[in-house]
Amino acid sequence: MMTNFTFNAYLTFVMILLGTSGCQDPSNSSIDSNPSTSRTVEKAFKILILGDSLTEGYGVMENEAYPTLVQHRLNLEVSPKTGMVYHVINGGITGSTSSGGVSRINWFLQAKPDFLVLALGGNDGLRGIPVKETKQNLLTIIQTAQSHDIPAILTGMKMPPNYGLKYTNEFANIFPSLAQSLQIPLIPFLLEGVGGNPEFNLPDRIHPNPAGHKIIGDLVFTYLSQELSSLSPLHHD
Repeated sequence: MMTNFTFNAYLTFVMILLGTSGCQDPSNSSIDSNPSTSRTVEKAFKILILGDSLTEGYGVMENEAYPTLVQHRLNLEVSPKTGMVYHVINGGITGSTSSGGVSRINWFLQAKPDFLVLALGGNDGLRGIPVKETKQNLLTIIQTAQSHDIPAILTGMKMPPNYGLKYTNEFANIFPSLAQSLQIPLIPFLLEGVGGNPEFNLPDRIHPNPAGHKIIGDLVFTYLSQELSSLSPLHHD
């Protein structure tokens, strides 16, 4: 997984992921920007993916980023079973940490999402933010969603081994521990099969290329489709 990275690659990782970018419209997604589809979007089952540059789609086209790929597969494969149209809100912002997610979650709730995929935490680890603080921030985000009757899936992240065994283990345990205590689904590692593999990353060897996003999209779709198929259509007004 991450063991193939070099130390220089991690320095690049830090410099790139800790960059910042402005927030976009909370209802934005990568394929439903045409005004003629606005009414369909309003009636759709909205899924917010709250993340960082990995979710935003750093270095790839919008239609190649995994949130768009997930939306396409949901409407192709799950929609016929549930009768719902699915709209994925790409809430990925380069450099975002869990504390940034806390500050943004209420803003994104203006789009009235029906489901949350929480994909934050990686930048916390790279900055060496205390595990306890990251865990509390992620908890706050999920509890905020739950207070609005929004179900959630948590995605796990791992740190490279040069961060030390103690920290990497404690960091990795944030996600299964939270998922278990909150009784929500967990995607164990968002970059499973992608992290550290040059074949699936951009030349920086950090951010996924289109092929890498395809793998991530398939992973997220697998977990998300199971949850959506079990939800009653009555959940969505």
